[in-house]
Amino acid sequence: MGLNNKIRNRIGNYLFNKEFAKSKRQRGSISFQKARTIGIIYDATEERNYEIVKAYVKRLRDDFKKDVLALGYYNGLELPPMRFAKLGMDFLPKKSLNWHYKPSHPMVSKFINTGFDILIHLNLEKSFPLKYICALTNAKFKIGKFEKNQHVVYDFMIKPKEKLTLMQMIDLVNHYLHLIADEQPQAV
Repeated sequence: MGLNNKIRNRIGNYLFNKEFAKSKRQRGSISFQKARTIGIIYDATEERNYEIVKAYVKRLRDDFKKDVLALGYYNGLELPPMRFAKLGMDFLPKKSLNWHYKPSHPMVSKFINTGFDILIHLNLEKSFPLKYICALTNAKFKIGKFEKNQHVVYDFMIKPKEKLTLMQMIDLVNHYLHLIADEQPQAV
């Protein structure tokens, strides 16, 4: 990483931390069965990842009757000709990032402000744009892969013993989401 990119990255992280400190979110667990809305963020740079997430979104909609919105980050300036936004499957190309890598596109603001019951972060590698979106999204419950010092962002993190594929990550997310029960009111 060149000096210019390091400076941009530091500035981006500094501004992100200030913005994140101001954000307010109502945390809470919700069972998968009771969840109505699900947000998914992932890296859509590779065609295979896009196809896997598209099939997962279809399964969540068809089999579980969930309202799903997926946002894929594409680490390229222009989307490939065969990849275009479809209903509930949006993309954020690299050209939509500002100078310090903050996603600056109206669809990102819309996604962040959507009150999802569950947000699923399917990215397996570090990505500042996806970290930004995940941290600031207004979701009741956030699940993703373990990242050191990110416990303030997630409500549940999966720490694999070995490197995962996207399909393995989806299987683990599904497994744990189906185990989580709603918080029961405490007797007073």
